[in-house]
Amino acid sequence: MPTVPFAPRALLIALACAAACTLTPAWCAAEKAPAAAATETARPAVGAVLVEAQALVNSGQGAQATAKLQAVDALGPLNAYEAFMLQRLRGAAALQENDLGRAQAAFEAVLAAQRLTPAEQLQMLASMGQTLYRAKDFASAAKWLRRYADAGGHEAEVLALRAPAAYFSKDYAAARTLLLAATQADADAARPTPLPTWRLLASSQRQLGDEAGYRASLRRMAVQHPQPALWAELVERELGEPTAWPERQLLDVQRLLRAAGALGSADNALILAAQAQQAGFPGEAVKVIDEALAQPGVTAPQMSALTQRRDSAQRQAEADRRNRARDEAAARKAHDGQALVTLGWAWVTEGQADTGLPLIAQGLQRGGLVRADEARLHHGMALALAGQPAEARQALAQVKGEPGLVALAGLWADFAERRTTVTP
Repeated sequence: MPTVPFAPRALLIALACAAACTLTPAWCAAEKAPAAAATETARPAVGAVLVEAQALVNSGQGAQATAKLQAVDALGPLNAYEAFMLQRLRGAAALQENDLGRAQAAFEAVLAAQRLTPAEQLQMLASMGQTLYRAKDFASAAKWLRRYADAGGHEAEVLALRAPAAYFSKDYAAARTLLLAATQADADAARPTPLPTWRLLASSQRQLGDEAGYRASLRRMAVQHPQPALWAELVERELGEPTAWPERQLLDVQRLLRAAGALGSADNALILAAQAQQAGFPGEAVKVIDEALAQPGVTAPQMSALTQRRDSAQRQAEADRRNRARDEAAARKAHDGQALVTLGWAWVTEGQADTGLPLIAQGLQRGGLVRADEARLHHGMALALAGQPAEARQALAQVKGEPGLVALAGLWADFAERRTTVTP
C-alpha cells in the first residue's frame, strides 16, 4: 500500500484557513467595493464565535470548536460568507475529532459554495482523499481522489493513491484501468514499473477473471523484476504442468527454470542433471550438481544422490573433453551442420558461450539439420545466456512450427530481456 504524505496538524490548519480572507476582529472588512465587502463580512455576533472557533481549531481543540460553533445556529439566518466559514471550521473540527463523515459533509458544503480558488479546491480534495485513505475508508477516498484528478490535480503522490483506493474498495475494474494507464506511461517513458504496481494490477485482473491480462502482466513483471517465484509461475502458466511438457522440450524448460533461479529443490536439480547427462551433456550435469550442492538445506540422502551422479557425470565429461578436438574436426568436415550445433551447444552448457556460439552459428548456416527449430532454439538460448538480448530475441523469433516449442522460445526471449538488477 502506498505511503501517504500526511501531516495531520498542518492539514487541519490548512483546511481551517479562511478561503476569502482570514477571520479577524474586524470581521473581514476587506478593502472592496461596499456590495462585495458586505458579502465577505460576518456580522459581529457571528464573527466573534467564528474567530474563537478558529483559534480552538488552530490549537488542536476540535471538540471545543464544535461546541462553540453550535452557538452560530441560534444567531438567525446566515449570509453566504458566514455559512461558508461555518462549514469550513466545522469540517476542520470534525477531522480533529476523527469524525470523517461529518468532515466530508462539511467540506462538500464548502466546495458547493464555489468560494474556493482553484488551488484551494485542489488542496481540499487532495487532503480529504489522503486523510480518508489513511483511515482505510477506501471507497470515500477513491471518490475524493477521483474528483481531485478531474479538477486538474497533478501531484504524483496524490494521484498514486487512486488505484489502490479503487482496489481496496473492490472496484477492480477502475483499479485495472488506472494501473494499465500507469504501466503504459512507464513503458512510454522507457522506465520499469514498480513491482507493487504490477502486483496490484495482476491481482485486479485475477479478481476480474482477466486471465489473458494477468498472464501479460506476469510476463512483463517477470522481465522487469526477475524473481524466481515469478518465473516459476510464468513457466507453469504458459507451458502447463511439467507432466504436460513433451519429453524433448522438458530439458530445455528445466534449463530455463535453472537460469531464472527457479529450479527449486535439490531433487529437481538431480532430475535436470540426469536428463542432461542422458542427452549427452555431462559437463552441464556437473555444473547443475555443483550449484545444488552449494545451496543450504540439502539433506543427507540428497547429498548422497547428487554426489553419485556428479562422479558419473564428471567421468563422462572428462572423456568428452579429451575427444573435443577430434569431434570438432569431424564436425567441420560433415555435410550437414548437426554435429557443429551439438558440439557448440555442449560448450554453452558448460559455461563457454564464447566458444560454443560460433559453432552453433556455423552449423545453422550449413543446414541439413534433423531438428532445425530445436537448433534455432538452442542458438537463441545460448545468446540469452551470453547476455545478448537483442540477438537472442532475433534468433528465437525464427523458431516456428510446434506450438510448445514456439511458446518456450518466447519465454527464453523474455528471459533474455530481463533486467539484471532485481528490485524488491
